[in-house]
Amino acid sequence: MVITRSGPPTTHDSVLWRVPLSGPPSSAWQQSFQGAGASTGVASARGVQFEREGLSFRSDEAHVPEWIESIDRWIAHANTTQAIVEDGQRSDASRAREQTDARRQKASDANEKFKNL
Repeated sequence: MVITRSGPPTTHDSVLWRVPLSGPPSSAWQQSFQGAGASTGVASARGVQFEREGLSFRSDEAHVPEWIESIDRWIAHANTTQAIVEDGQRSDASRAREQTDARRQKASDANEKFKNL
């Protein structure tokens, strides 16, 4: 599932900022997000806390644009990483289905070969 930032940052105290997301991020997605690296002097993926359908970070107002720019990069990284993982899982599942189908066909062929014995 692709996660996007679904709105601007909001705050109630000008220190803790919340960013809404388009859906709940899975734990694997969160790990990809936090593993994105590329911290700036102000923003760090490890400084982000996840909520059900959002994330939060602490910053003064002057640094919020830098945080949002970084968060957008980290979201893109997490989405790309998860797409690669999901493609691999689909390939593995497809390969497993093909192997199962091949075994079934082999058994069916053997049964057909000896059905008159």
